[in-house]
Amino acid sequence: MTLAFVAKSVRCADAIGGEILQVCFDSKPESGNEDERHTPYVLISQNFEFASPATIEWHDGSDYDGGAEIVSVRLARDRAMIRLDRDLEIDVSFRIGDRRFAQLCSYLRRMLDDKVLATT
Repeated sequence: MTLAFVAKSVRCADAIGGEILQVCFDSKPESGNEDERHTPYVLISQNFEFASPATIEWHDGSDYDGGAEIVSVRLARDRAMIRLDRDLEIDVSFRIGDRRFAQLCSYLRRMLDDKVLATT
């Protein structure tokens, strides 16, 4: 199964001096109300304080889910294909500037290391 959507917002965030990283692809603008969500998003997080893999959660337009292992991420200039250890692939298309794309690549590589294949 494939969850495919266009992200209107791509956000990279960090906390505690980079100990926590997050990348969010969201089909809603940043100011969206989560209580009434009916559109997809994907959030990848890594907490480097603990020796555990990055986590992923998503909303498919109907319901929330998460807890899968990220097998690989193919990252292109306008698309991310995220393959999970479940019968699910997430295909996100987006439009961001060069600096934000470089930041996105950096965050994903730091969180997922060799699971990220980036093409430009």
